[in-house]
Amino acid sequence: MKLVAGLAILGVCLLGMGSCRPAKTLPATVEIELWTLALRPFFDDYMRARLEEFEQDNAGVKVNWVDVPFEAMDRKLIAAAGAERTPDVVNFSDKAFARYIALGAIRDIGPLLPAGTEAEYLPAALRLGRIDGRLLALPWYLTTQTVVANQDLLSRGGLTAEEVRPEWSWLLDRAVPFRAATGTYLFSTPLGTESDLPMMMLADGHLPLMPVKGEGRLRANLLDPSIVALVERWVKVVRAGGLPREAVTGGSAHLPEMYQNGRVAIINSGPNFLQRIRDVAPEIYRSTKVRPPVTGALGRAHIAVMVLCVTSQSKHPMVSAALVRHLTSARSQEALCELVPVLASTTSSLDATASPPAGSEEKIAQARATTVLALRDGAAFTPAIPVWPEMRRVFEDRIKRVFLDGADTRATLGEINDAWDRLLDGSPAFSTPEAAEEALPRPGQRGAPSESAESKSPN
Repeated sequence: MKLVAGLAILGVCLLGMGSCRPAKTLPATVEIELWTLALRPFFDDYMRARLEEFEQDNAGVKVNWVDVPFEAMDRKLIAAAGAERTPDVVNFSDKAFARYIALGAIRDIGPLLPAGTEAEYLPAALRLGRIDGRLLALPWYLTTQTVVANQDLLSRGGLTAEEVRPEWSWLLDRAVPFRAATGTYLFSTPLGTESDLPMMMLADGHLPLMPVKGEGRLRANLLDPSIVALVERWVKVVRAGGLPREAVTGGSAHLPEMYQNGRVAIINSGPNFLQRIRDVAPEIYRSTKVRPPVTGALGRAHIAVMVLCVTSQSKHPMVSAALVRHLTSARSQEALCELVPVLASTTSSLDATASPPAGSEEKIAQARATTVLALRDGAAFTPAIPVWPEMRRVFEDRIKRVFLDGADTRATLGEINDAWDRLLDGSPAFSTPEAAEEALPRPGQRGAPSESAESKSPN
């Protein structure tokens, strides 16, 4: 069954269950099911300990934990919804979360949580789960990036790691000359598959979407001259050979492959990537230096957010919401951060998680500290819009023609703009004009007052 058809079935199944309410009394044993993304086998002990603690604190509750591979989540959820057996709590990535909101598959957990819960989380991370005045998810662990730079490769192009400015604009200016001088690439980033371009627009302060004044709706804004100029600049560098074909076709998976094979000098990546390089490419690891992450004109790093939410089909939403809060608590997240170089989404945990996992080498420790610093000023450049996953797919499918087939940049952006407007017209309006505005991540320049929803947050 194709994904679109499957999601339609999922929507019908879950919308019909949206009216269930927490039970006033619970049976002697309440069983709830938790689905996570790709945690096994490395986090078995951690998850079992956290779930056992939850069960001890909530007598009569049993949590059944199912870990699901990334590529299988959609298929398994569709099948479970068709059988009216969806899990109670689901772990989503920020890129996939919104599609289930559009189907009515996610419950508002705001009324199910103790007062003041939202104040425990970083506003930039919490924003993604707040849509149209409803709290549909709590942020779990976060990742942001750091630059890893191959000093030997940079030197072949007449550069040092210290001279490299962590700005997309600076790198673009030097990509073609570096390629001509070395036969390798200065940097790469996903532009087609898993495209970073929408994020880059927002990170430069350009809005690919605009609120309609006085209405609870958004309209596409891809023909804004500043956005057209930004995309045309990337197209020019790709067509001149300054970036590899894999930047358009390979998604994020091409970055570690190219770096460890000595084909690219700089990539934005997470601290955990350094462990892989140390193991599979020790010579390149020895030449690697850690630097701050590459950013747009606003100087703010992108924060990727993993979320936990309660499904509309859950027969025990109150208990399920308590599990979400337990797993995303400062204590639970700090324990996770001791095992792997991810970051906690709780405000009180920033200093605690700045320290690397036990036994980390100096470079890995430095990368961890660098990402924590980036997190303090970072922003989740993911619009909190239910149809955003579909909008991303339209963008990626069509922008590839510009890079690979020579299609006109402005005309293609116009086609995407029209397709985005059709998707937005087909989705429910926000309840208020203010809610539509708050769906757009609009952080200000680093160090300047923010105009984003973060500044309007109750936190």
